[in-house]
Amino acid sequence: MHAKALLFASELRSALGSVLYGAVLLTAIAGCAAAPVIPPVAAKPTFTIAAQANAAEASAVHVLPLVPTTDPKPVRRDGFIAVLLPGKSKAMRPAVDAIKAGVLAAEKSNGNAELPVVKIFDTDDLPEEVLEQFKQLSQQGAVAVIGPLTKPSINYLADTGEFDIPVIALNSFDEKTLRRAQLYSFSLSIEQEAQQMAKHMFDEGLRMPLVLQGDSPLSARMVQGFADAWQEANGSLPKIFTLKDARSQAQLLRDQLKEGEHDSVFFAANSRQTRLSRPFVGNERPVYATSQINPGHLSRTARVDMNGIRYLEAPWILNPFNSDYTLLNRIRSKSNDVERLFALGVDAWKLATLLSKKEEINFDGLSGGISLGSGGLIVRELTLNTFSSAEESAPVIPAP
Repeated sequence: MHAKALLFASELRSALGSVLYGAVLLTAIAGCAAAPVIPPVAAKPTFTIAAQANAAEASAVHVLPLVPTTDPKPVRRDGFIAVLLPGKSKAMRPAVDAIKAGVLAAEKSNGNAELPVVKIFDTDDLPEEVLEQFKQLSQQGAVAVIGPLTKPSINYLADTGEFDIPVIALNSFDEKTLRRAQLYSFSLSIEQEAQQMAKHMFDEGLRMPLVLQGDSPLSARMVQGFADAWQEANGSLPKIFTLKDARSQAQLLRDQLKEGEHDSVFFAANSRQTRLSRPFVGNERPVYATSQINPGHLSRTARVDMNGIRYLEAPWILNPFNSDYTLLNRIRSKSNDVERLFALGVDAWKLATLLSKKEEINFDGLSGGISLGSGGLIVRELTLNTFSSAEESAPVIPAP
C-alpha cells in the first residue's frame, strides 16, 4: 500500500505540474556555455494520473472538501460567475477539484447579495465541448467565466468564441493564442516565476549568475524564462550548467563556479535535484530558485541541504497561520502544488467579481500580488523567501 501511495503521489505531482505550470515544452539547453534560448513550442499536456476512485485510498496528497454549511444563501442579483473546467476528466480532476474548492471558499467567505453567485459547469477535455458550453453561458446570464484550463481549449476558444463577458483562462497564453479583448490569462506560470527572480537578482546588483538546469521539460522552461528576462535586463545570456549526476559532477561544478567568476547561482530544477546539488555549490555566493524547491513536507535532511536558498512562493503557502485565511475554512492537503491551485481559485473568484464590474485589478491575493499587465496577462508578484532548515514546511523568513 505504501508503494502504491508513493506511485500515485508521483503521478499526481506530474499531472498537477502540467496544469499548474503550463504545457509548453522547450528543447533542452545543454552544457555550461551561453547558448541561444530556443522559443517555446506549444504541446498538449500529457497526464498519467490514476483514477480518482483509487486516489482516496492510495494517496497521501488529496483535496479535502470545505466544511458544508446549512446557512441559506442570500438572494442575489441577476447574473452568475461560471466556472468552466474539465471536471469530467479523471486525469485533471485533482487539479480541477482544488481550483473549484478555492472558488467556492472565496464565494462563501467573501460573497454577498450584491455579488453574482457561482455556478459550476463541468466539461471533458475537448475544445469543441468547451466552446459549445461557453456559447450558452452568456445567454444564460453569466457575467464572467473562470476557465478554460488547458491550452488547446483556450486557443480554440480564442479563435472561435465571442467575448462579450470577461473570460479568465487558467493557463498561460502561447504564441498561437489569439489575443482578444476580455480574454485574460491567469496562471501559475513557471516562466513568469523565473523571470521575476532574474529581475530581482539583477536589481540586487548581481551580474554573473550560473544557471543550474535540471533534466526535465519544466526545468528547461525555467531556464527559458530566466534567460529571456536576464537578456532583457543585462543584454547577454547567462551561463548554463546542466545537472545530471550530482556526485560525479561535483568537482566540475566547483570548477565552473570558480573559473567563471560567478557571483550567484540560480537553480532551474526541482526539489530533489536542488537538494542533491546544493552542498557542492557552497556558501560563497547567494543561491536562488523558484517555488519548485518547496513541494511541501520535506524531510529534515532535505531542509538542511537547502538551507539558505532564496526562492519565490505564494503568500498562501508561506503564511499558513495568517488569521485572514481562517474564514476560508480550508483543511490543507500535504501537497503545495494542490494548495497553489486552491489559492489560484480563490484569486480567480475575486478577479471575476472585479472584471464583471469593470473595476481596477490590483490586490494582494493568496497566490501573489495581483495586477493587470499587457495583452490580457494577469500578473502575480510572488514573495521572496529564504529556505530555513528550522521549519518543517513553508518557512516564513523574509529574505534580506
